[in-house]
Amino acid sequence: MLDDVLAAIYRGRPATVDEMGTLTHLSVLETRATVHDLRARGMLGGEGDDLTYVNPSVWVAGFISQRSAELRRDSLRALSQMDETVDDLPEMLRHWSVGEATTETLPMVRRHGRYASEDVWYEMARQGTGTLNGVLPDVDRFSLSEPDRAERFGRALAAKDAVRVIIPTGAADDALVQARMDYYRRSGVQFRLLDSPASWFWVDGDFLGVPFAWGEGLPTGALGVQSAALGAMALSYFESLWQRADPAEDVDTVWSPLLTLMRQGVTLDTASRRLGINPRTGRRRVAAAMEHYGVSTLFALGVAWSADPQAPARRAEAGRAEN
Repeated sequence: MLDDVLAAIYRGRPATVDEMGTLTHLSVLETRATVHDLRARGMLGGEGDDLTYVNPSVWVAGFISQRSAELRRDSLRALSQMDETVDDLPEMLRHWSVGEATTETLPMVRRHGRYASEDVWYEMARQGTGTLNGVLPDVDRFSLSEPDRAERFGRALAAKDAVRVIIPTGAADDALVQARMDYYRRSGVQFRLLDSPASWFWVDGDFLGVPFAWGEGLPTGALGVQSAALGAMALSYFESLWQRADPAEDVDTVWSPLLTLMRQGVTLDTASRRLGINPRTGRRRVAAAMEHYGVSTLFALGVAWSADPQAPARRAEAGRAEN
């Protein structure tokens, strides 16, 4: 009914409350209640029985501005609360692990050393499936990892459905870090950059790895736990960080070489092998391209990618890389 009232008073522009009641055929109580509601929402002006009108575009702009500010405050408040909750998690888990056993024990392991977080992941998480999400504030491990360990880790990451890693913004300027990022990208890892991540942690489905003390950049010890509730909480926290982070490269550079070869009639699996990546990684990259362009078939993807104004330059770069 309110829409009908608005339509009537916008057309008739009654100057008083009584005139509005006559125009809309509302009772005195209904008319005054409607005026009170419209004024409270900023859609109607005037004082007492006198009515003035607010241009709808002005009201909508003001409403959106106000609501956007409220959403920003709510978002920051929620992120702050999530940061505080996650900050307390390692200590709570330590206390839990030494407490009395319950009928619903929480699967938990502890490991020490600079590879503790990887060791916990190898031991607890599901290999070959699922999505691994990790935050790595200190990327020195990229340059410290032995080649055989890095190769093993790369193979394990390539077998996952997806891998997303957040690293500090400044780290991407380091040539050695860039080389390691390129190495792991061939295993399908997506990187994003965030200023000063609070602490390292990873979450893989119901499995969660955290430091003994929140705020650690480079792992010296790790606490692993299996919990659907904690995993969901950690994933929600990671998603909030992922949305705030910036892509470490142009989003479509990872799939351009594949699409270039496929456009020439090469199959996806063959194109993946020719580029030195696992076919499963190739399929993930094509799926990401389809999501990016909002299409559901390879044909539609080819059309959308060819129509992208940035695609010609990237096709040329991909062709030079192939040659």
